[in-house]
Amino acid sequence: MASVPTAEELIELASKVRALLREERKKVDVGGYESQGSLAKIKDRVKRLVVVGDIHGDHESLTKILSRANPREALLVFLGDYIDRGEQSPQVVYEVLRAKLENPSSVLLMMGNHEGPPELPVYPHDFPFHLRSLYGEAWEDVYHSIMLCFRELYACSLLEGSMFMVHGGVPTRPAGLDSLARAGHNLDLLEELLWNDPMNRKGVEPSPRGAGFLFGPDVTDRFLKSLSVKVVVRAHEPCDGYEVLHGGRLITIFSRKGSPYFNDRAAYLDIRDPRNVKDAHQLAEECAVLF
Repeated sequence: MASVPTAEELIELASKVRALLREERKKVDVGGYESQGSLAKIKDRVKRLVVVGDIHGDHESLTKILSRANPREALLVFLGDYIDRGEQSPQVVYEVLRAKLENPSSVLLMMGNHEGPPELPVYPHDFPFHLRSLYGEAWEDVYHSIMLCFRELYACSLLEGSMFMVHGGVPTRPAGLDSLARAGHNLDLLEELLWNDPMNRKGVEPSPRGAGFLFGPDVTDRFLKSLSVKVVVRAHEPCDGYEVLHGGRLITIFSRKGSPYFNDRAAYLDIRDPRNVKDAHQLAEECAVLF
């Protein structure tokens, strides 16, 4: 059982990381990446990337990943969905934010649809229930501090010439780097980045989630060509660790186990030569670490 931080510890940590993320926007050069608004541009000199998909309160899986991926040796990229659907969501938030505070230049925190702004609500949202069970009347103060911190997370990241990383999916309409950098101020674009899912059919269709869209391989191909990158790395959908779609142009990573998904395996990506990624098949065969 993970140790439970106090309400004061969580509030203080969330406030510090929020201030740190706001300072990154001013400083631009963070270390492993450059901060450009809602977009993080990973530097070419980064030799190892560890990419983590949905955690959803699975502290055991998070601990296992962190024990194998030292931020001093790699740039850790979290694709979001830290909370909800897992009773240890508060502990997961604490560990992820602490990793960022202790290793600010080598931990990149991205937003999932469960960390989105209030204009893009998610259901079920049981994080408040878990906070209330731990902190009683103090839960609202903890929740407020954490959600303010989440508003500062990145919407997407890019390693030029190699890969585009996002929680949900690619935009269905043209979006260049400037648009991606301003995604936090464009609710329609942010919704697509956080909520979109790939489908095997060409084109664009309404999403059964009630937010975002389903997008086909033609949409993925067009978007990748517009940015001159080779593959989309995303999370958002449960799978048995990973799934390759769109002819090897897209890979989904899912990094948690247990209810309500009951997947047998979870995975993360350990990419030892991120500048020379060819396609999603290569990522699956050479870089996906199943557990």
